[in-house]
Parts: sequence; C-alpha cells; structure tokens
Amino acid sequence: MKYDLNQLTLEEKIGQLFMFGFDALDINDHALKLIKDYKIGNVILFARNVKTPEQTFKMNQNLQKLAYDQIGIPMFISIDQEGGMVSRITNGATFFPGAMTIAATNDVNNAYLCGKFMGLELKNLGINMNFAPVLDVNNNPKNPVIGVRSFSDQADMVSDYGVAFIEGLQENIIATAKHFPGHGDTHVDSHLALPKVEYGMDRLNKVELVPFKKAINQGVQAIMSSHINFPALTENGLPTTLSKKCMTGFLRETLGFEGLIVTDGMQMKAIQDNYTTVGASLMAIEAGANIVCICHSEELQIKAVEYIKESVENNKVSIDIINERVSRVLRHKEKLNDINFNASYTSIKHIVENNQTKSFSYDVVKDALTLVKGNPLELQDYALFIGVRPIVTSIADESDGGYSITRLIIKQLQNIDTWDISIQPTKEDIDGIVQSAKKRKQVVLCTYNANIYQEQIDLINRLIELDIDFHVISMRNPYDMHYAKKIKNYVCLYEYTPNSIQVLLEYLKGELVPKGIIPIAYE
Repeated sequence: MKYDLNQLTLEEKIGQLFMFGFDALDINDHALKLIKDYKIGNVILFARNVKTPEQTFKMNQNLQKLAYDQIGIPMFISIDQEGGMVSRITNGATFFPGAMTIAATNDVNNAYLCGKFMGLELKNLGINMNFAPVLDVNNNPKNPVIGVRSFSDQADMVSDYGVAFIEGLQENIIATAKHFPGHGDTHVDSHLALPKVEYGMDRLNKVELVPFKKAINQGVQAIMSSHINFPALTENGLPTTLSKKCMTGFLRETLGFEGLIVTDGMQMKAIQDNYTTVGASLMAIEAGANIVCICHSEELQIKAVEYIKESVENNKVSIDIINERVSRVLRHKEKLNDINFNASYTSIKHIVENNQTKSFSYDVVKDALTLVKGNPLELQDYALFIGVRPIVTSIADESDGGYSITRLIIKQLQNIDTWDISIQPTKEDIDGIVQSAKKRKQVVLCTYNANIYQEQIDLINRLIELDIDFHVISMRNPYDMHYAKKIKNYVCLYEYTPNSIQVLLEYLKGELVPKGIIPIAYE
C-alpha cells in the first residue's frame, strides 16, 4: 500500500472524508487553513475557481503541492463538468455538449468519445474526478433541476449512453454516477427542499435503478447520493444520503457497489433545513459515505470536521467506521497518477486547447438539431425572431446568459427583426409581440425551459392563433409540446451554449438540415 491507514492521525483520517469548495482562483487563506490546519484531503471546483485553462492548471498544481507537503497524500480534485448547461470550464478548453444533446445524435459512440476527450482535458488540467454523468431518468417534464442534464426519459437509453460516457471518462479519471437512486421524477429541486419519491421497488427496478445497476456492473468508480426521500429504500423519512439502509444495506450489500460513495452538496436546503450541514455530515458517514461535500461555507466545513473528531473521541461513532470509509478513499488514491510538479502548462496546452476536440464537440451539437414536428424553417425576409434571454434556472447550473443569440442575429441576418424577452415575459411583453407578429408572415420563437416558465407557453398559444408561418425552437428542455399541443413546427437544440447558438444560426441561414432524434417520448 502506498498510503498506510495506520500511519494517519485521527485528523488526517477525518480530512480524507471531506471535500471542500472555496472562492478564489488560487490558494487563498480559506484553502490554506483547511488543508494545513484541518488536513482536508479533497477539493471541488466551481466556475468561480476557473478563469483560464492555464490558471486552473497552476492552481491545481499548487493545491496538490500543498496537500503533499501537509498530508503526504494527493487530493481528489473534482468538478461538475457534465457538459452543456452544467459546465464549469467554458473558456479556452472545449465546451462539451450536454447529455440530452449527445443522446439526440442517436449515436452512443458520441457519449464514449465525449467522456474520453473530456477526461483527457480534465486530467491534464489536474482534475482527477468528475461529478458526471447524470444517470437520472428524466421522466417528469416538470422536473426543475435535471431536464436536459439527463440523456433521456427512457431507462435503457440513459443506461447505454451513461455507461459509454463513464467508459470514456474512466480511461483518464474517476467518473461519478449521480444522483443515486434517481432525481428524474421529482418536481422539487433538492437544492431548495427535500423531495420525496413514493414509488415501490417494482417501479424503481424497472426505471430509476436500471442505469445505476448497469454502471455498477461496468465498474463505475464513484456514485453520488441524492438528497431525496425514497420510502421504499430509506428509513424514518431520511434522504438517501443519510440512510444506512439505502447507502450500506442497498447500494453496498444488495447492489454490490465497491467504489466511492460521495454526497451531493451538504449545504443544499434538503439537508441544511432538515438536519443541519454539521449534524448530517456524521449521519452521512455512518450511513456509508466516503466523501462528504461541503461546497461553500468555511465555518460549516470546519465545524463539521471538528464535530466528527469529537464524536470519535466521545465514542459517539466507532473508529472502525471511520477506518472503513477512509480505507476505500486511500485505495482509490493508490490508482492516481504521480503528479509531475515540474510540468508546465505549455507541455499540455495542445491537449486542453485542442481544435479537433472543439470541432468534434460542435459536430455533436450540430448532429443533435432535431425537427420534432412540421417543416424545416425557410427563413423569410422581415420575419420576426423572438429570443429568450436565459438566466440561471437552478443552483446546479452556472450559465449566466452571457452569450445572446439575438446579438449574433442582428450582426449576421440584417433582413429580419429581433425581439428579446426574459424567461418570464410580462403580459405587456406578450401583447406587444402578438401585435407585432400580426403584421408578419413568419415568426420564429426560441424558448428556454417553457415547461417551467408558463408565460412562454402563453406566448406560444397566442402566436399559434395567428395566421402566420410560426416556428418554435427549444433551446433547453424539449417539453414545449406537452403544454402547447398545437405547435405545428417544432425544432429542438438541447442547450443554450456558444456551440448551439452557432448551430442555430446555421439553421436559420438554411445551411443545416436537422437530423437529430428526440430522446424523449412524445405520445
């Protein structure tokens, strides 16, 4: 063994069970204190930590140097790099497509290649663990947090694409299947409250658990637990993260999972409001977790670590439990590549800023463009184009709408008129658009999660009533036709990203024929 459990102090053991987030582009006092004084052995990066690939590479090198100096064991440096709408690294490196985009290409090899290329870029940047893919089966059109982060609403499709993505990713780094046992059929976001899924085991075995079982059989190295109460799997109304019956009894013993169990963020309201982040950290470790993620608050990170230490010293939790959880972490760290602290960014730049990978990524988004219903668009002069400005729609997603389709259209298609609206257009906005649309032969509306923002559906239904050539193009969740059944022409792009905006522009110019297949069922 490279890392001997018996050589670690109690503080060092506990430090291996935590993963912290901090807010800086390099080691700041917060990160220094947690690694140096509290021996915390793992870190999670967000968009706030990532400015350029070179800065990210250097920061990760500095974090690992500090961990080696202070603890003698490398860190898991993790990130939520799902692709599409949940991408923390967007500048300089490849902007990878999201899950539903990949599935819409109808080519499972694209999932494998996205995982492989993404893993290669992350590994070279110094990130050795990715909190992806999402294996939730998104079978609830009203789901506020998963949506296009899922490959499909069909369990077999999620399994096939998810496992191919995992296989590609794990050629280079650790993949993490999430959010066990499934966040797909909720209408509550666990960032905000504690969801409950009432299904019995028959249904869970046929749908939610299918992708996770396949991933376990194919050797996924980590699984992230969801903060959801599944009465069929948990006890006393607990969320899965805190349930020993689910995490140890079911995931470990029944399903035979031998990898790392990682918690979703412990500051999410589902946990914080019901159990407190600090108290729940011990509950999660007792339930079976190997890594407890506290992503933001330095105060809570420190209190949680101190609370675990006191609990061991007061015999509230057995040291045997701590040792078992830590030994799994150390076993996985044995497999990490030795870090070359003399490597320079120049030596890996060609891998991270790779034009071939970027063009592959773009082609996937292009191949995903889907004509779900009606005729392809033939853009007419003086058509009205209405674009929705996206904003962050869930804490998981950090897209700030910094790129705008209407801005590009104004530059490149001068013969059409544009109108920008918010994701929740007011009655006055809608009335104004309808008045303007009456004077046109053709209107194109780009929607953004209209399944959640009913105002966009109201606008669609008003425009359907007019005698015009009307086209709806969805730029994220592809569920508009569930709520506006009379849409005649419906096209889907499954993300609002620089790649999809460019693809949309090609489509508007008549340079692209849609060839994607929608990965959700429309009856």
